[in-house]
Amino acid sequence: MRIYLDHNAGAPLRPEVRAAIARFTEADEATNPAAVHRSGQRARRALEQARSQVARLIGASAREIVFTSGGTESNNLAIRGAAGAQSARRRIVSSAIEHSSILAPLEYLAGGGFEIIRIAPDRNGRIAPAAVAAALDADTAVVTMGLANGEVGTIQDVAAMAEPIARAGALFHIDAAQAAGRIPMRVGDLHCDLLTISGHKLGAPAGIGALYVRAGVALAPAMLGGPQEAGMRAGTPNLLGAIAFGAATESAQAHRAEESARVAALADRLFERLRASIPELRLNGSTSDKIPNTLNLTFPGVLGESMLIALDLECVEVSMGSACAAGAVEPSHVLLAMGLSRDEARSSLRLSLGWSTTADEIDRAAEIIARVWRRVREAEPLSRVASARTTAVAETLR
Repeated sequence: MRIYLDHNAGAPLRPEVRAAIARFTEADEATNPAAVHRSGQRARRALEQARSQVARLIGASAREIVFTSGGTESNNLAIRGAAGAQSARRRIVSSAIEHSSILAPLEYLAGGGFEIIRIAPDRNGRIAPAAVAAALDADTAVVTMGLANGEVGTIQDVAAMAEPIARAGALFHIDAAQAAGRIPMRVGDLHCDLLTISGHKLGAPAGIGALYVRAGVALAPAMLGGPQEAGMRAGTPNLLGAIAFGAATESAQAHRAEESARVAALADRLFERLRASIPELRLNGSTSDKIPNTLNLTFPGVLGESMLIALDLECVEVSMGSACAAGAVEPSHVLLAMGLSRDEARSSLRLSLGWSTTADEIDRAAEIIARVWRRVREAEPLSRVASARTTAVAETLR
């Protein structure tokens, strides 16, 4: 039986979500929520109920929720939409440790003449609010910042960033894909204009997400062709996805406190057992201000990809960082920005727990991971791999 420790990439479907999907499919009432007939009206009510459920998770109004295909689209709509709506302003402020769905739109806008300011983190992955304030000017269109980093789990003090951003007249976008449902959060307390949520991080199917757009904020639309989603995203909505998303947010909100405490205890238990078995094992990121489910660990003397493959063969599923960077041979840009060397970053793995993780799984994972580390270190020590890589490069350059 597999031990799934990659919840930051995507959580298994929650029971409440499976039940909501079953009710929808058994009723056989799938139709277009824009249709004016009775079936269309029922579909519209189901869509709006889901919108209200998602809104309650973050303390927003239902009319401020725009359904999207997921976190990536939400981030693109927020960043490119804000830049398009504030075209006279040409500066965007972010950090060096954001998800690729923020980094890529920033690169795109840079090609169009926008000035992109990327603030470096400290060793624990924290972005200083003072550094954000110092980067602002009258030309700043938007500040985009992740609330909780998906690779190391560090939580940013985004509320402290909000006042100077508002004073500068810029829009404030928060990527809360990894934080929503795991820590308490309300948009009123965060003082943001835009906020991203992703369904599959919460236990809904992939392919559904949302962008909170504060009332009165104007964005350039992502797609044209219809009035759906307040004119910001044309096209027939993913009704089944929205219903499942609503069920996931309702479940996550109802169980958040107990789930968070249980997962935090399991993560601590896993780390302590691994630290007792693996000398010089290191935890990356903050030890206090972090989402409770995430462990980013540097395993001494081995390559992370070798560990990942060996663990997968033992039915323990982990990752080397963001799922969107899976297959990349380059070390994590997040860990490099935090000051780790390339070898340290390549020796690191992310273990992320979630609602489905059990104590028995954690005990078995601790034993398997320690055993696999010893085997990989003996069979393929990092020093030997690094030496071979250096020799290969030298031969290429001759």
